[in-house]
Amino acid sequence: LMNICRRAVALHQNGSSEKIPFRIFNKLDQALFVGYLNNTVSLDINRFDSEISGATYTHRWGLDREVKRISIILSQDVIRHGQARDIVATLIHHMIHAYFLVACDEQKENEMDSGRLKHGLHFGKIMLAIRRLSAVHGRELTTLDYGHHLPSRRFHVDDYYRPRRRDEIEHEDRNEWFCSHCHSDICGPSDSEVEEWYKKICQPMLDLTPSIRGLEVEVYNVRRHELEKGRRAHLGSSSKSVELIFKDRPVLVGIDKIDQFPSVKRTFDRAGSRFLVVPKEVSEGTFMRLLEFLHTGSYPPDPHIFAGAAVTRDVRLKAPPIIKSKNVSVEAVVVLADIRFAKLGLYMGFEDCKTYALDRMNTYGVLYEDPVAVLKEIYRGCELDPDLKVWACMFLTRCPDTSSPGRYHGELLDHSTIEPPNLLKLESQQSTYRSRFFNAIEVSRALENDVNKARAELRTAGWY
Repeated sequence: LMNICRRAVALHQNGSSEKIPFRIFNKLDQALFVGYLNNTVSLDINRFDSEISGATYTHRWGLDREVKRISIILSQDVIRHGQARDIVATLIHHMIHAYFLVACDEQKENEMDSGRLKHGLHFGKIMLAIRRLSAVHGRELTTLDYGHHLPSRRFHVDDYYRPRRRDEIEHEDRNEWFCSHCHSDICGPSDSEVEEWYKKICQPMLDLTPSIRGLEVEVYNVRRHELEKGRRAHLGSSSKSVELIFKDRPVLVGIDKIDQFPSVKRTFDRAGSRFLVVPKEVSEGTFMRLLEFLHTGSYPPDPHIFAGAAVTRDVRLKAPPIIKSKNVSVEAVVVLADIRFAKLGLYMGFEDCKTYALDRMNTYGVLYEDPVAVLKEIYRGCELDPDLKVWACMFLTRCPDTSSPGRYHGELLDHSTIEPPNLLKLESQQSTYRSRFFNAIEVSRALENDVNKARAELRTAGWY
């Protein structure tokens, strides 16, 4: 960079200032942007108001509409009245804008907030990096800034220059979405604001899947209960959203959704990043339930529908469900899905998810799905959740309040008028689950221990 500045000074001293941008552009591109702007930019000089250093135009929107590339048009006042360092700094300023148009694609009319052509945090980070680089081997390029301090020429050849009012400029800026607005009085974010933003938002991205740096991101469609792709530039500022990385696929969620769940918000705060990787143990179905839960506060089916189908009043109490014969009309694997959702809460630190799932699991009243699959899911894996284990013990000892061990006829389930606890149903010789249940006990020492505790409790109550 120091050598490039020296070359610019030499051209300026030889009266060839107008050649500086064209002679040093490729060198700057290689030194600062690793050739990213090669064959993507059309460079020219034209007349602008004296408080404007020039403009960078998105693809096909330059002063010459025949040019399909990005256009950088520098102010002739910069060339005629600026020093060599002013010209270098101004060119780099506009090359930063061009870099974002290459890296993030061309700007659309509805994408002004994306920041490609603005002087925000993104611009500030690259600008500060270049200034620090310039200071390593020479004098810092302090003329590179959000605004500029170029000498103003008050008289044009054919008319007197009238400074425009601020409201005139702002109105024009809003209408001209296709180019940068590089006025002299622009004040960008402070160095500390830029560094804080970069550390929190950008730096964590370096350790994550490259897909998070793509132009598109998936978003959850509540009405269709599906993911659909959208352009990041259309989805608002990154400060108003977070991203869940599911199987290397980034899924954007509004920060307003996250703020409704304290434990979810705390997890992101502890991570110090707007990105959170979903553990590989989480299935796609469970992840979709998470998205629905974050957007609506619940997920189907309504557990009260099952509770309403309970035949006796005591079954409707808040407690684990009672095993019933498989009902062919009930196909939903609801409790199993809730357990997986609760375990997602455990894996990710989303206590709100686990609490919601456990509440559902104590609402159904009856269980028509495979009880062995339910227990195996609870005891699967190395990290067992204490609350789920407590629920499993209660599930094993659960029976209708009207049942009494004194009137129970042991193994004669079909002839007994008393409904035994769930554990006895699983152990019964007549049970279709018996063999698989004992196999599950052999595989899991934790399940075996809790089954023994449940047996002891039921033995004390007189069921054995």
